[in-house]
Amino acid sequence: METNQAPQLPLVHSYKKQRPEGKWDIAIIGSGLGSLVCGVLLARQGKKVLMLEQHYTPGGFTHVFKRKRFEWDVGIHYIGEVHDPSSGLRKLFDALSENQLEWADVGDVYDRLVFGETLYELPKGARAFSERMKAYFPAEHQAIDRYMEAVFGASRSARGFFMEKAMPPLASAVAGTWMRRKFLRYSDQTTLEVLRGLTRNEQL
Repeated sequence: METNQAPQLPLVHSYKKQRPEGKWDIAIIGSGLGSLVCGVLLARQGKKVLMLEQHYTPGGFTHVFKRKRFEWDVGIHYIGEVHDPSSGLRKLFDALSENQLEWADVGDVYDRLVFGETLYELPKGARAFSERMKAYFPAEHQAIDRYMEAVFGASRSARGFFMEKAMPPLASAVAGTWMRRKFLRYSDQTTLEVLRGLTRNEQL
């Protein structure tokens, strides 16, 4: 990426066949979403960035892979809160893309799960999702409420966890344990452990 310029894709040169020329301030290994964000921000600060990726196209887990008749969205294929221009997440994406990123509405149903002959539709919005799940599993109202509480609790506590990662070492040493502890109550369990603590209904 040239200094102070947004990256222009594709920037494809095989570094296995041709060594990169010139001098670079920063080398980034891999071109996933985090690497692309770091590369853009560094380039905007006047740094010359070399990004190395072994795949033939950048993007990491934003790719779609196909094998015979099957297709996988292996990474992000829907993101919450970006419909609201005032949300922090939307503002972040707008700043990174210089307002060039366009969003497509996923519709009222963002996912469908099929178990044998049974179809479960997952509607967007926390309230709609909770109500639909309770309609599918009427005996599991309490478990579904507790699940929703856990999801929002993990989201809230993650803010302090990730803020601590960006703090200077001295500040982190003083406040880090307190900022991490709530999130670690969630992250130190597997998803399966959490779900089995909420319900014995394996299908749910």
